[in-house]
Amino acid sequence: MKPERLHLDFATAAHRPPRVGMLLLVVAAVALAGGAFELSNVVATNARLSDTLAAVDARRDAPAASAAKPASTDPKELARTRAVRKVSQSLMTPWGDLLESLESVPVPSVAVLSIEPSVSKRSIRIVAEAKTAQDMLAYLSALQREPRLSSVVLASHQVQQQAPGAPVRFQVNGTWGAAQ
Repeated sequence: MKPERLHLDFATAAHRPPRVGMLLLVVAAVALAGGAFELSNVVATNARLSDTLAAVDARRDAPAASAAKPASTDPKELARTRAVRKVSQSLMTPWGDLLESLESVPVPSVAVLSIEPSVSKRSIRIVAEAKTAQDMLAYLSALQREPRLSSVVLASHQVQQQAPGAPVRFQVNGTWGAAQ
């Protein structure tokens, strides 16, 4: 009897990536493309608004010779200028530093309920609740020591008798950055 012929395969079969992995790769590529598209839109909008603001500033800083003619004030142009300045101020506000300065205050027994910034006045109003009046004062003094904030004052406080533990609800006002 003749032995059966033995067939050895020395080359391994090509490994195909799993379909789930390929699907995740496609989804990630689409998300990356969408993010890049949104980023380009934001950059283009920012550049357009910067150009508009530069044009408005150039018109405002024109030499006195052009000021001799009476300038006609177009209400649409004034509204557009105000909107551009408002957006510019909002974009230049140091939101990260402001929130970081509020989060860095180490008083765990105080709960911040709301934060209301005013970009035009460079001010902030914080409504918070503390377990005790001492905790409220500790939070206030910690905010006053924060170098990124200035003119931090206690605007009002009230003991919440109807709430369990009678916490103190208070409002703090302050400003950030250099005063203009």
